[in-house]
Amino acid sequence: MAEPTRIPWKPIEPLPPADDVTNGALSSLDALRQEWARRLTELSEEERLAVRQRSLRRLSVETGILERLYELDWGVTLTLVAEGFTRDAVERAGGQVDDRTLATLRAQTDSLALVLDFVRQERQLTSGFIRELHHAITRTQDTYVATDTLGRITETALEKGQWKSQPNHVLRADNTLLEYVPPEHVQAEIDRLLGYWSALDKTASHPLVKAAWLHHRFVQIHPFADGNGRVARALTLLVLEKHHYAPLVVDRWHRHDYLRALDNANKGSLQDLIALFIRLEASALTSELERPPEPLVRGVALDVAHTLAAQMAEVRRRQESEVQARLTARAIAVGGRLRQWFEQKRAELVEVFKTRGLNDVIVSSNTEMPPSERTHWFRRQIVESAQVAGHYADFRTFSGWASLRIRTDRWRLRYVASLHGAGQEPGIMAVTTFAEIEPYPAQDGDEGTAAREHLRTTIDAFRFVHTEGIDEISRRSVELERLLDDGLSVALAEMMKKL
Repeated sequence: MAEPTRIPWKPIEPLPPADDVTNGALSSLDALRQEWARRLTELSEEERLAVRQRSLRRLSVETGILERLYELDWGVTLTLVAEGFTRDAVERAGGQVDDRTLATLRAQTDSLALVLDFVRQERQLTSGFIRELHHAITRTQDTYVATDTLGRITETALEKGQWKSQPNHVLRADNTLLEYVPPEHVQAEIDRLLGYWSALDKTASHPLVKAAWLHHRFVQIHPFADGNGRVARALTLLVLEKHHYAPLVVDRWHRHDYLRALDNANKGSLQDLIALFIRLEASALTSELERPPEPLVRGVALDVAHTLAAQMAEVRRRQESEVQARLTARAIAVGGRLRQWFEQKRAELVEVFKTRGLNDVIVSSNTEMPPSERTHWFRRQIVESAQVAGHYADFRTFSGWASLRIRTDRWRLRYVASLHGAGQEPGIMAVTTFAEIEPYPAQDGDEGTAAREHLRTTIDAFRFVHTEGIDEISRRSVELERLLDDGLSVALAEMMKKL
């Protein structure tokens, strides 16, 4: 095997001016954050705590999955996030989770609680706290897998809360050797990191930009033998908590995008990592808007309670009516954009197939928006796509979809974009995508439902809030079209595998 191509380490640098920007995506995110903050004020302290605990549990689960510490299927994950890291919760979900994994999940949650306490106490970030955080995160991990100087894989004792004593470069699949800071330079680079951070923290840079910078520069140093990614994601929580944002979760669905963004940051640009963090934070804010079950009220005279409830319901009805009116106007505009995009793609694909002499390939598009009677189609698929994107799909008010169908002599592909409410209360809407592929002509006489295959085409969502102006949302059309185009690319690639 050829010698690997070295990517040498270099000292970390402050935030470049080119990366310190406020764009439309950040403005949209802050509109969503304002709605999130408003909704949280309507919750009791107990409800807010329950919301935050669910977010931290999800972060705890996914940060370990990213590091291949364990594997948990989606159903078990949802149960653990909702109910907690207990053996009873695992058994109810029908999952197989060993005691070591449960202990690791609890350790990671405790380490995140340590970060929240750090922020509440308004402490300054120090190398001592970083080591303390590493010790908390890795308290159940005694060893890690390392490669020695002869290229042999060994299991090595992990020094918790201590800087690395051996190089921890990474040989990647493309035969490049990514070098991190040598052990003898770690303390100097950590000191440099803290100095740059102290200056950046005092600036007006957007919190998501600050979080991306701190995250990448810490990973660039890689000061510990193992657990650096987990610590970096905990430091991201520190920045966001300080600026009153929801805990951002880099989940299993975004692992490839996350690693690619870090690679691009190594090359000098944080833009991809900032863009990823914006998408993940939008998902986190939307997820925290999910209202927990209302607690039972006891010991209150029923007649007074009914009167109070009626008054509160009327106030909320008026507020939600105003919100819904604004949302509907914006949803109609986005629905028009969906129709335009799908019709344009239909025309482009017809021309592509025609130039190759494939005149028998049929391409059609369709859009169903209120007041259509068919907007209820694809409920199950839309719910699943929304769940992966991080929100509850609400069909009670405005909902619709646009689709593109491609039919060959052997297969039929349908690509769908859904427009629906995000969360259980009005205020936010989202677009997600999915696809279905089935043999053609159908074999079972019922349009091939038995052989139909569901395709997950995107893992993110395009979201907008009732407080955003229609012009503001229109300026974000590139973001929407990117989501649609990425999803269609996945669907077409899956169809190509069938040929």
